[in-house]
Amino acid sequence: MKLWLNVAEGAEYAGVCRDLIYDACAGRRIHHIRVGGRRAIRLKREWIDEWLERHAVVTQDAPPPARAAAGTNVRAEVAS
Repeated sequence: MKLWLNVAEGAEYAGVCRDLIYDACAGRRIHHIRVGGRRAIRLKREWIDEWLERHAVVTQDAPPPARAAAGTNVRAEVAS
């Protein structure tokens, strides 16, 4: 397992888009380093986990979204 992740790998690890990681780095909301001054951004998994914990939003107990049965067209059902 790699110690250092680039932005794309960090975003995949966190399950978010790359822009969100870039914004968090720019806003100094997530710990990161820049290799070569302002060049490549590198993150550690622990730093991403800490950021996710700090920004987690607890929701009320809502029922899970309905899942479509295999082979059904959800859009067609919604449109009718």
